[in-house]
Amino acid sequence: MKVLYVYQPAAPYLLSLEQRLITRISKETRHKVELWNWAKEYGISSNPMPDWAEQNRAQLADFHKELKKRAAEVDCVLIAQTGAIPPDIMSELPARVVYNTADDPDSSTTSSFPYLKSADIIAHAGVNFNATTRMGDEFKKRGAKRTILFPIGFYEEQFPTINDLEEQNARRDIDLVYIGHLKRGRLDEILRRYPQMVVHGRSLKLKHKLWLLVHGKRWVGPYNGNLAELYARTKVGINIHFSYGPSNTRCYQLNACGVAQVLDCPEGSSEFYQHGKEVMIYSNMKEAAQQIDELLKNDELRNRIALNGYHAARARFTRFRTFSRLLDEVEQD
Repeated sequence: MKVLYVYQPAAPYLLSLEQRLITRISKETRHKVELWNWAKEYGISSNPMPDWAEQNRAQLADFHKELKKRAAEVDCVLIAQTGAIPPDIMSELPARVVYNTADDPDSSTTSSFPYLKSADIIAHAGVNFNATTRMGDEFKKRGAKRTILFPIGFYEEQFPTINDLEEQNARRDIDLVYIGHLKRGRLDEILRRYPQMVVHGRSLKLKHKLWLLVHGKRWVGPYNGNLAELYARTKVGINIHFSYGPSNTRCYQLNACGVAQVLDCPEGSSEFYQHGKEVMIYSNMKEAAQQIDELLKNDELRNRIALNGYHAARARFTRFRTFSRLLDEVEQD
């Protein structure tokens, strides 16, 4: 299958990782994929929101014209989440259109809902939309023709294989880690309970930093180091989503580094991992704290879950595997 992959990296370092992944897929599978970093070509510095794209159609007109031209030359156009392609333009593309969204329910109104009826297939990263409804089912109810679960996975290049897990575990000197977005009221209790915890946030406004300082007794800043090196030293990693999921990269990165993961989103997490074997899955922060306590006190349990989780991530959730599976499903549809 010949695929045009319309892509804009969420962060600059991701572009080279994704480019090398696509090169490998084109070499090692039957699919021929061209990654088009369209935003750089047309001078767009950040991923546009739908409202901006509507208001600036003239600025995007050349991009839309070239997109239609390129779409006529392929079997499938795979669009990474963006607001730059309005629904009517998407509907006019002369190829099968797969729209990839990594949103959680909090951002669906702008990230996915506008495009559900325009794409032939919606490839979504999250499992659950709410406590009782799967993301794919919600999308179909709102007009999607077909949906495919497409876990984000992790880059093997970024998180390489660990040659000796037992030796690695003996060198882990950080009890607990959380790196990611912080939502007020979710991590406060954990921060107070584990003063030794390593925590860093992304895109934190001053008011959120002050909230965490008051309620979590911690000044939280960004993490600028090597994530794989930090996780290599970590015993337990807690994962927190804004609402439902799971959908974030921590789901895969923590396990890929041999970290015992304490994972939220009990409604959907069992789709990816077995509770008590590959991860620990919690329903509330009190339960999360109990699981963290148990893992930190019981080396045998922690190492067993970390080992099983490591092998599960490597077997099922490398970015190469998840991306290749998506293309296979699209081709067979």
